[in-house]
Amino acid sequence: MTLGTYLAFVGVAVILAITPGPDTLLSLRYALVSRRAGIFAALGTTFGLFIWAVLAALGLAALFDASDSAYYIVSLAGGSYLIWLGARTSLTARARFRDASVITASGVQQTQPASTKSVKATTAFGAGIVTCLTNPKTGLFFLALFPQFTPRESGPLFVIAVLGGTVAAAILLYLLGLVLIVDAANRWLSNPRVTGWIELISGLTLLGLGLYMIATGLYGLLPLVL
Repeated sequence: MTLGTYLAFVGVAVILAITPGPDTLLSLRYALVSRRAGIFAALGTTFGLFIWAVLAALGLAALFDASDSAYYIVSLAGGSYLIWLGARTSLTARARFRDASVITASGVQQTQPASTKSVKATTAFGAGIVTCLTNPKTGLFFLALFPQFTPRESGPLFVIAVLGGTVAAAILLYLLGLVLIVDAANRWLSNPRVTGWIELISGLTLLGLGLYMIATGLYGLLPLVL
C-alpha cells in the first residue's frame, strides 16, 4: 500500500468516525454520567470494531452479503437492543427533569443531580461492544471497503492491524474527543434540565434507530418466511 492510498483510507475512516450513529450517541449518553463511563463506552466500541475487522478479514462478514436472513436477524437483534437502551436513557431524562423541578421548588442548587448514578466500567464497555456488533452495516462497510485498500500479497493480519486499526483509531479519537468536550462542559451540564434534554433527545434518537432497524429486519424477513 502506497502512502497516498493509505492517506485516502484515513480520509474514509475519518468520515466514518464523524458520521453520527448509535456509537456516538452511546458515548455521549455515558459521558453525561461520568468521563470514565464515556471513555469505557468508547473503548468498547473500538473493541467491537476490531472484532468486525477480524470477521471481515476471515471472510465471515461476507455471510451478510450472501445471506439476507442473517443480515435481517442481526438487524432485529440490534434494533431491540437500541430500543431497550433508548428507553432507559429516556427514563433517565425523566428523572433529571424531576430533579430540576425539586431544585426549582426548594431554591437549593445541587452540584450533582440526585438521579445520577455511577456506572460500572464493564457496563459501559459492554454496551459499546454490543452496540457496535449488533449493527450489521458496520460489517458490510468493512466488507465493501477493505478489498479496495488491501494489496494482493497481504494477509488477514494486514487487514486487522492496519486497516482495522486505522478505522478503530479514528473512531476512538473522535469518541474520546466528544467525551472530553462533554466533561469540560460539566459545570454547564450539571444543570439537570440541560442534561435531561440531552438524555431525552439521545434516548428518542436511539429508539428511532432501533425501530428503523427492526422495521428493516421484519421487512426483509417476511418475504423469506412467507
